[in-house]
Amino acid sequence: MAIKIAKRITHKHSARRIAKKTSDAGKKVLEMLDSFIEAGQAEPTFWLTRIWNDQQNAITYKELREAILNGFIDEATLQAWQNDYATFVNETLKPLWIDSMTQAAANVTAKYPGLFFDPMEQGVRNWINNHGSEWVTVISTEQREAINAMLNKSFSGDWSVDELARAIRPTIGLNKMQSIANVNYYKHVKETLLANNPTMKEATAAKKAQEAALKYAARQHRQRAYTIATTEMAFAYNKGADEGIRQAQQQGLMGTTKKIWSTAADERVCEICGALEGQVVGMDNDFNFKGKELYAGQKRTPPAHPRCRCAIIYEEVSPPKISEEQQQAAAAQQPQPWQPEEYSMTTLPPEPEQPTIPEQYSMPNGLSHKGPANLGGT
Repeated sequence: MAIKIAKRITHKHSARRIAKKTSDAGKKVLEMLDSFIEAGQAEPTFWLTRIWNDQQNAITYKELREAILNGFIDEATLQAWQNDYATFVNETLKPLWIDSMTQAAANVTAKYPGLFFDPMEQGVRNWINNHGSEWVTVISTEQREAINAMLNKSFSGDWSVDELARAIRPTIGLNKMQSIANVNYYKHVKETLLANNPTMKEATAAKKAQEAALKYAARQHRQRAYTIATTEMAFAYNKGADEGIRQAQQQGLMGTTKKIWSTAADERVCEICGALEGQVVGMDNDFNFKGKELYAGQKRTPPAHPRCRCAIIYEEVSPPKISEEQQQAAAAQQPQPWQPEEYSMTTLPPEPEQPTIPEQYSMPNGLSHKGPANLGGT
């Protein structure tokens, strides 16, 4: 999910308190979520880093210098990047979301074998299409903000146009905070080299700093891609579990159900999720946690933040109430034993008439009898 990375705060005392409350059901749900995410994150992570690498190679230093002098990057480039993300959503994220939701719903189906989960149900399709559009908007906006923040560095007087262009290019694809961190790292490396090596030429220090910043940017891109991939898989997985419960309710297999937030219950649990452990809300209610809601329905299920490892336990409060229409529909689907319409089970139909076999046959005209027939030893 393309949202700003929240600071992870370790709270060991809170984690120990949480561990006492975590149920076996919660641990099982979290284990299934973790194993699914780790098994499937490699592909979207690879394609995202590939997209950013292609975007960097597609823009020339001449275009970057013009953007620095103008104070903005041209709309055609921004639109091309947005199109890249739209293609990524359609070709990679949407199939990944459907797979994540289907996998999560399979856990519900295992408990209710009569459930038919429809991944193309209107609610699922609406979520996938709407979330895809929102995701493209958010990540495109973040990239625009990052580039603008980099271009604004030219007004400080600390950068030449050429040097800033070389610093900007490897940061394409990062968010604002990551981009600023990268150029600050470049500047720190360069200044440190010049301070520790008085005879070193500035051009040599700049080249070495650029190489260091390039390696740092590669790590940042991998981290950002992994964060987006795992967060989006967690988002879709939890939505799939939620949708599975809703479809089970619609099919009369489950009644009123409540949602219980479950954390990973270890020392890595942050304060946001620690406060949510054990929180209970209704199916159509939001969980109460801080943070700007970037997507519709974001607070109804985890994740609460990027790389959140939380999940939901669904607990049925009351049995399903089956309406008369549902009963009739279920009865119509049950196979009925065959029974002839005109006879009851106690009245058997009469025996069919036996065929009349003539005692002897007359020889057809033109044929003669030459003894018994030879049937070929059959």
